Amino acid sequence: MVVHMAILEAKEVYWRYAGSKKPILENINLRVDEGEFVAITGPSGAGKTTLVLTLIGVIPQRLPGEFQGKVLLLGYDTSRTQISEITRNVGVVFEDPEIQFVMSNVEDEILLGLEPLQLDEHEIQERIEWSLNLVGLDKSFLPRSPLQLSGGEKQRVAIAAAVARRPKLLILDEPTSDLDPQGKEEVVSALRSLINEYRTTVVMVEHEPELIVEFADRLLVMDEGRIVLEGEPSEVYELGETALKHAAYPPDYIQLARQLNIKARDTGDLLRQAYSNAVKFNGVCNPRVIEGRKGDVIVSIRDVWFEYKPEKPVIRGVDLELRLGELVFLMGPNGSGKTTLSKLVAGLLKPSKGEVLIDKRGVGEYTREELSSIIAYIYQNPQHQIFNQTVWDEVAFGWRLRGVPERLYAEKIEEALKLFNLKGLEEEHPFFLSKGEKRRLAIASVYALNPKVLVVDEPTTGQDRRLGEQLMSIFRSLVDKGKTVLVVTHSVGLAYKYADRLLVMVDGRIIADGSPRLILEEDDIVYKAHLRQPVEVQVCKILAKAREHSNPFS
Repeated sequence: MVVHMAILEAKEVYWRYAGSKKPILENINLRVDEGEFVAITGPSGAGKTTLVLTLIGVIPQRLPGEFQGKVLLLGYDTSRTQISEITRNVGVVFEDPEIQFVMSNVEDEILLGLEPLQLDEHEIQERIEWSLNLVGLDKSFLPRSPLQLSGGEKQRVAIAAAVARRPKLLILDEPTSDLDPQGKEEVVSALRSLINEYRTTVVMVEHEPELIVEFADRLLVMDEGRIVLEGEPSEVYELGETALKHAAYPPDYIQLARQLNIKARDTGDLLRQAYSNAVKFNGVCNPRVIEGRKGDVIVSIRDVWFEYKPEKPVIRGVDLELRLGELVFLMGPNGSGKTTLSKLVAGLLKPSKGEVLIDKRGVGEYTREELSSIIAYIYQNPQHQIFNQTVWDEVAFGWRLRGVPERLYAEKIEEALKLFNLKGLEEEHPFFLSKGEKRRLAIASVYALNPKVLVVDEPTTGQDRRLGEQLMSIFRSLVDKGKTVLVVTHSVGLAYKYADRLLVMVDGRIIADGSPRLILEEDDIVYKAHLRQPVEVQVCKILAKAREHSNPFS
């Protein structure tokens, strides 16, 4: 009989933050054995990040509140053992990697965790390079400041620093949220290889069902501070409406199979069925009708170049027009220049060469207040723009800055809170919000000012799929009212479903601009941009092969 050793146990855990009216965690019981890969999912605000903090002892040791129960990690009682002792054998990656960085360059950041292990210099260097290679980075990143990297590159560095020590347990809170689709798969595959090679145990908070099904052994679904579902990932997702009720959305192939009233083991099985029974898949390839661009040009970018350092351009000769009434998605690999271009669009950066016109005027001709009334920018990391003491004050801040009496804008604040699912949190301190709630708060605070253009960098990071869909519906309603929304994202599925127009960037240049479906059918573009073709696109390509009597499976 195989005896499994428990690496992590939580028994009857309860937690309520000081000042909060209701508990965030209730009746949490879980056990994780050595060598297991356990995924945790659930709606935004379900308590997933709070659970991570509890598992490593930050709760109750460092945060005030009411704690009950017990957590044993590698045999240590996390409520009584020094956190420094706990983290000797545990690697932790938080959902915001910036809060972990303390050194001025990537090499020292990774080295910091290796120094206590008393390794010789040769092995230290080997581990630094090994960990970077594991997460898909090369040695050129070693001298760079982690804070100057793209969001996805920051996440890779944080993971590299955690795995370099080869800990017995890795706890990761949405470690792939800012990675491009190819990068997500590479990094989670690397985590799986650690289990196979070093018997590492992995606990990962994750919203991506495709990654969970492919790599996790077990899935826990949290909702309202409790573990409400548990089992093998495919078994949980097959629960249908029961899983959906708790925002455990299945992989796209399961969802499409359900719509067609068929069963599919995986994407490959679905595609084989599409080839052999094309009639069953009629309707999958009907494209969404997109009306022509009717609105006036609101943003015009002409031969724009931008560099942070001399002779190292990040944006290379971009020409772009955005029109009123468009929902535009901007995609591409990590580090391709998406965030930089979006800041140029919003007037937050000035081009090194070329010009940016907003509503037919040069961006430099506007005062900051004038510009923010026309175009609003929501940062990739909501922590960069949230600084008030309550949710209400944060959404009202822009109006107060303009000296407008509250009676004239209170109704707009109420509308924004309701629209972005923040009602009931008016008096909550933003610190206590989940990352998904903070992101919606950041969007609500600029939406309330009624700008013509919204530039939103990674709005669905930290959101469950249900809230991601709600955000896209909100953006669609704004576009229908004549506004322009530019969404920087790695979510291919949302781009395919909602975008009027897709821009694809690689190495500082726009390599594709047009219909999402037509662009995502192009294998070369998908490969260069580290994207993944939606399952609907894959099905349509198989159906085309079937019509040509060309069997891709032979």
